[in-house]
Amino acid sequence: MSQRSLPPPGPSRRGLLRGVAGLGALAALGSTAACGSAASLAGGENRIQFWNLFSGGDGANMRGMLDRFRAEFPGIQVEDTTLAWGDRYYTKLAMAGAGGRAPEVGVLHLGRLAGFAPGRLLDPIDTGLLAEQGVRQEDFNATLWDRATIDGQLYGLPLDIHPSTFYYNRAACEPAGLLDGDGRLVELTGTEAFLDALDAVREVIGQSPLGWNALMPGECWWTFVGLYAQTGGTILSDDGAEITLDDDRAEEVLAFMARLVAEEYAVPGQDLVGYLVNGGGFVLFGNWLVVDFQMAGLDFGARPYPTLFGQPATQAESHILVLPHQEGRGGGANEAAHTLISWLVKNSLSWAEASHVPAYLPVLQDPEYLAMEPQSEYRGAMDIAAFDPPAWFCGTSSRVQADVGVYLSAAAMGSVTPAEGVANIRSALRDLLDTRNPFGEGISS
Repeated sequence: MSQRSLPPPGPSRRGLLRGVAGLGALAALGSTAACGSAASLAGGENRIQFWNLFSGGDGANMRGMLDRFRAEFPGIQVEDTTLAWGDRYYTKLAMAGAGGRAPEVGVLHLGRLAGFAPGRLLDPIDTGLLAEQGVRQEDFNATLWDRATIDGQLYGLPLDIHPSTFYYNRAACEPAGLLDGDGRLVELTGTEAFLDALDAVREVIGQSPLGWNALMPGECWWTFVGLYAQTGGTILSDDGAEITLDDDRAEEVLAFMARLVAEEYAVPGQDLVGYLVNGGGFVLFGNWLVVDFQMAGLDFGARPYPTLFGQPATQAESHILVLPHQEGRGGGANEAAHTLISWLVKNSLSWAEASHVPAYLPVLQDPEYLAMEPQSEYRGAMDIAAFDPPAWFCGTSSRVQADVGVYLSAAAMGSVTPAEGVANIRSALRDLLDTRNPFGEGISS
């Protein structure tokens, strides 16, 4: 689509629809469009709508939390709606905010916040109302809180982080001499120590020692973000407007990713759960596989990425609770919304059972959480989390995962050299920077 055909900053509802249609997402809205009607969102002072994208185990945990909230606050009527995950959800939420008839509370991935026009599609959170519920800035990791703050106003209350995780099968690692006295994986520092550990496990299990899928652009993006952050490099400037990629560092990381495939440490296309359950050694993937491995009865551990390139870092995303834009937001419904989001973060211990790292520090330090295995083993990811760059095209289910990830995958698979891969990354990032955000600009424009 040409830049001229995209809507101007601060889109009207009609302009937003044109921009979304240009991205090919509008067709996905048909079955859910009625959810945002004025009738469905109208309610009393203590009736609030809560839109989320949680399905599976996450959905069950959230429904359980909401049932507890309703029991504790019978005067607040919460109507929760689960919408289709991914771009369809974000498009739906943006349309509702553009029209000023959005739900009182929604869920967003932190990486999508910069592109969601804070101040236009989202309303700021009242930190005074949070404080009345006992929720304060100092209760959160500073980096996480800062990423949710734009122009001095909080636009997302962090619920968790969900990091990329390094899983290990104890049955494979123990005979390889890779477990400490507590049955946890020993520290693996540097690429050669890491590959030596993979070689040792390969000797034990007689197959490829690592589950990692280089064929998936999104997974390659996550891996690159985490490992490249360990070099100390950045991808974009703090304002998300300039490319700051260090070509040499990026090429080093891509060469390592390619080596994992070329030397058959990882076989692309594997079912990661089946691989580890059936005797594999390690898996690199998101923390949500914890539930699958637990259900399979696997004796396993999980930790943040080993430090392979100098400084600790592991890729992560975060679910944040947001206030989609409403005309005339305020009154009892707004106070009830703040009560709900405060309660959810303060009671996120059960959310951690679904594998996520709680963002609320009192829960992160709760003895019950510290007793959770393997969840507490990767709790340190909170302090070394590497998030997507702050740009409209970044975050979960975003353009960067597809447009840049495809070149990362090509380099990992050996279709292009690491140097060619870096050049392709730069070109794709430049194209994205030259493309206008279809949801318009936020207050910082």
